[in-house]
Amino acid sequence: MIITLKRIFCKGTFTLGALQIQTESNKEFLTNRYFCDTLEPHAIDWRREEKVAGKTAIPTGRYRVVMSYSKTYKRRMPFLQNVPHFTGIMIHTGNSVDDTRGCILVGKAVRPQKPEEENPSGEATVIGRLTDSRITFNRLYELIREAMKKGEEVEVIVK
Repeated sequence: MIITLKRIFCKGTFTLGALQIQTESNKEFLTNRYFCDTLEPHAIDWRREEKVAGKTAIPTGRYRVVMSYSKTYKRRMPFLQNVPHFTGIMIHTGNSVDDTRGCILVGKAVRPQKPEEENPSGEATVIGRLTDSRITFNRLYELIREAMKKGEEVEVIVK
């Protein structure tokens, strides 16, 4: 299973992205298909900026996923392995950047409801929050679990 996280918007303290999934058993159906939105801390240019503990997104790259016990969630969770400069990076639930210290949150990005919430330039305001995080996480968790049960390796590619 390949989970691709494409970062699409970085503003101030947060980074929004889109998650796509491809599984070995169902390449046609899930290839390049949007699955959910993501929320991470601020993504930096690692060549020019330094990590700020708890406020920096992980570097782009390809990471193997394993299920390990989380003391925080008191259950098995998907952990990314060998992330440079980080330990304990998970995919988990949350609604705001305050809910992550480098981890990847999943859900639906909150979008403005009214036209007056647009900027004078006409572009929609981007809000750094997620909804439906538990529902989205549970769906993703089951897909990861099923892939692993079938013997598939699970990887996350962050672009």
